[in-house]
Amino acid sequence: MKSGSYFIPKEKIAGFMKNAAMNSQEGIFLYGLTDPKVKNLLPPPLELTDPAKPMFFVYIVNIREPTFAPWYMEGGIGLMAKYEDKAGLYFLNLQLSGPGALMGAFSGREGSGLPKKLCERILVERVGDSAHCCIERKGVRLIDVELEIGKYNSPNFHLEAEACMTQKEPLVTGGGCLLHMYRMGKDSFTDMELFFYDSPMRYYTWEPASAKVELRSSIDDPWADVPVVEVLGAGWSKCDNWVNGLTPLYKFTDSEALDTMQYLFSGRYDRCTLSQSHQHYE
Repeated sequence: MKSGSYFIPKEKIAGFMKNAAMNSQEGIFLYGLTDPKVKNLLPPPLELTDPAKPMFFVYIVNIREPTFAPWYMEGGIGLMAKYEDKAGLYFLNLQLSGPGALMGAFSGREGSGLPKKLCERILVERVGDSAHCCIERKGVRLIDVELEIGKYNSPNFHLEAEACMTQKEPLVTGGGCLLHMYRMGKDSFTDMELFFYDSPMRYYTWEPASAKVELRSSIDDPWADVPVVEVLGAGWSKCDNWVNGLTPLYKFTDSEALDTMQYLFSGRYDRCTLSQSHQHYE
């Protein structure tokens, strides 16, 4: 392969992340109820969509054909939230591994404000009607999910994605996230905005599943701060995901930005960035 250059012609730059898509995903999508106290994890002015019975969401997938990187693994945890009348998923953290993870993480964080980190291991496996997924970072298994394909945990639980099983064409559904973007100033964080990240899904398959999930925390990744009250159901799916755009919703003052960063920090950075006494050898 020929050598590259630090100078890239502008006609090449014009194609940067154009029509970016995370195609040919395969893995699990899981929904459940958590404790109302998770409202304390949401930065104002975000609110839970259902304060009495807040919903959490987890996905762990192999992204086999991203348009901007080699394949990589990705998993995330979030809460269903809203800003005024705009509802979406508020991601607490996403973890990535595999050959394309670095480009997936950097492009997602810098371009869209997604709270992404790199981890050592993400596993997505299935044999017959049994599946297992997990995420490990710095020696801690942050999440462990066991699935049985066939039916949801709750018989009353249903999702729009199920419709792909009864139609000939793939099913396209809307979707989106509530994300924060900001700049690092000399002494603090500045120019922070809240955005709606318009991100539809295209489902090729969806198989309902029951799930058992266990969450654990480390000093850097407090996934267990989301208590699992009840798992409603999960699905094993093959799907695509892409980005239509970002819509600004709220502009923070610099004082509000620092207050808000208290909620955002752990999803994006490790505690070593706050301490001069830190070592990690393996």
